[in-house]
Amino acid sequence: MAALTLFIFSLLVSTTFAIEDLEKPQVVEKEERPAFQALPLLAADKKEFYFHVYFHEIFDGVNKTTETVISPNTDFPEFGQIGIMDVPLWSDLNQKTIIARMQGATLQSDQKTYGWHLSCSIAFELPALKGSTLQIMGRALQLTTPREFAIVGGTGVFTLAQGVIYGRRLSSPDDSLWIELKIHGYYTPMTQPPWK
Repeated sequence: MAALTLFIFSLLVSTTFAIEDLEKPQVVEKEERPAFQALPLLAADKKEFYFHVYFHEIFDGVNKTTETVISPNTDFPEFGQIGIMDVPLWSDLNQKTIIARMQGATLQSDQKTYGWHLSCSIAFELPALKGSTLQIMGRALQLTTPREFAIVGGTGVFTLAQGVIYGRRLSSPDDSLWIELKIHGYYTPMTQPPWK
């Protein structure tokens, strides 16, 4: 009986210490966060942005801005074609100032018409926004207008960006394509963590 009582007492003592250890708050230095830490959700300080720019895609020549990587099917609508683009976004049709560049991939993913899936970054060239990006995804129906793309993220100035891009095709010469874009969204400013 005495042995059983001693065993139960030992078990209670060890359990008490274990619970006390769990309840002790972890002191975490500001610069040294653990790999995962749940923080209280604060009201987001969202900011709005708006750009009105002109997308100018050039298909041929030394200044071309797109390249076909894979073209397994030359019959309409060229299903399976994959392209890469690096297209300037101008402040106006006179090409006065490059605001940003739209860089990414296009995939012809519609078997009935020219329906392109777009996945790209808008990389800003303006000095105040240099290094900042917006991440874009969406579907472009080549033979129709207007077009609409989702802003699904951002970096630099535009962290946690969300929004939409509306585009309409303008009359263009045969070797290029002009699209007017209105970019509208919101972002939540964040501070980069310190690096040791």
